[in-house]
Parts: sequence; structure tokens; C-alpha cells
Amino acid sequence: MSFFDNYFQQSTVVLPHRSKPMNFTDYFDRIAIVYLPERRRRFKSIQRQVQRLGLEDNVHWFKGLKFNQAGQFPKASVRGCVMSNYELLRQAAQDKVERLLLFQEDCVLSQRLIRQEHSILEELANRNWDFAYLGCQAYSNDEPSSKKVSINAVPNRFFSQVNVRQNIRETHFWACQGKAIPKLVEFMEASFERPMNHPDCGPTYFDGYMNEIRYRHPDLVTLAAVPNLGWPLSSVSNLNPGRLDGIPAVSPALQVVRGAKNFCLETADFVRHGLAPKDEQVS
Repeated sequence: MSFFDNYFQQSTVVLPHRSKPMNFTDYFDRIAIVYLPERRRRFKSIQRQVQRLGLEDNVHWFKGLKFNQAGQFPKASVRGCVMSNYELLRQAAQDKVERLLLFQEDCVLSQRLIRQEHSILEELANRNWDFAYLGCQAYSNDEPSSKKVSINAVPNRFFSQVNVRQNIRETHFWACQGKAIPKLVEFMEASFERPMNHPDCGPTYFDGYMNEIRYRHPDLVTLAAVPNLGWPLSSVSNLNPGRLDGIPAVSPALQVVRGAKNFCLETADFVRHGLAPKDEQVS
């Protein structure tokens, strides 16, 4: 009997209690955040985001795994990212978690999410989905040089259903539920036994795993928030740091620029959504 079959023989789906408006701790069985303690600015930022949603006492903090060697992965940092997410998913499948929400430490939440939390969760509770991106970026194809594209919004809804072949990146704020959790675990485990660039999917970036499993299992339904309900903090990338970040004389100036960018993005978001009535109808 496979891990996937065993999961469904022993698990029971429990619907969220509806006598009062839902919040994130009502709807999701586990909320996990991957972080690296040495990334202090990112860690302080995600702590503030957690406080904004009132999740301080309900978050599973997972210290990201780090490797000195890349192994079969493109880079050692990619291996750390993938294995961190894999371990969280494996634990969730083992514990029969029905709905799992994952943050990366660089996620910044939109004020729209704070103001319309109950309505957003009501929509998720009433729609069929396996993966739900609360923040992501779509691309024209899976080539590294592909162009960014937009996902069309659906009137009066927070989420749009994503085409099976649509390439999506930036898994900084996403969720999975039900059969998708053990299915993704088994898919990743099988890839670890193959070489990189194997036609059946070998070790790759975590975004690559998420896209590949959707390509190969078109029955899995993916939703994406349009517009995003969270975006990545502007900071040095762990996976693909820029060339200028390695220059000591330039790096401090880049931090100032990124800080200004983060301030402008959050301020603009607050002006746009922060003054709206709480849980107003989606327009």
C-alpha cells in the first residue's frame, strides 16, 4: 500500500466551523513558516506579518535546512530550499494534516488580506482546489528567460483558476490540501532517485516541482489570488543573489534601495486597501 493510499484510509476531512467568521487558524490545520535565523531583517519582517494576522501562538516555525554540497540539485541553496519544503510537507502528510498553509520568511502581506480575511477564507472553503497561491508570479513558459505575464481576475472573486500548463513561480505564500499533500511528497521523493534534468523530473527548484506535478496531474486544481495577497520582500536572494550583492562597496547601497522599495510598496498597498471597510464585497 502506498503512502498516498494509506493517507486516505486513515484521514478524515473535517469542515471548518461556520457559526462565526473564519480566520486562518480556523481554516488551516497547520500554518508553517520556513526561516533562516541569520537573515535577521527577513525574520523581523515575517514576525511582524504574523502579528498583523494574529497568528503568533499558532505558527509552526521551521528552521530552514542548509547544505554544503549541491548533490544532484542545481545549487546547495536550492537543495536547502527544496528539502526544507519537502520536510514540512512530509511531516504534514505523516500527521494527516488536511489543510496546510506555508509562508517563506520574505513574505509581506497585503492590507487587503488583513481587511478581508474572512471573505477570502469563505471563498476558499466554498471552492474546489488542491493548491492555492495567495501570492505568485506567472510566466509565459518554463524557460529561465521567459517573460512575466498576468493571470486574469474573476469578477467578485479573490482567486482565479490557473491553467494546467501555466508556469508559476514564487512559492512564498501558498497552501495545499487533501490528496495534494501526500501526492506532492511522493512526487518529490521519486525525483530524488533520479539525476538532474531527467525526463520524469529529477532534482530541481521547488517552483519546478510545483509546476511539474501540475503538468503531470491535470486533475489537480490550482487557484491563484488576483491581485496577490502577499509579495516577496525586496532583499538579497538566497537562491540567486545578484552580482552586485557580492561587491562590499555596493551592497550597503543596495540595502538602502531595497528598504526604500519595501516602504513604498507597503505604503501604496495601505493607501489602496487599508482604509476600505472590513470584509467589504470584492469588486
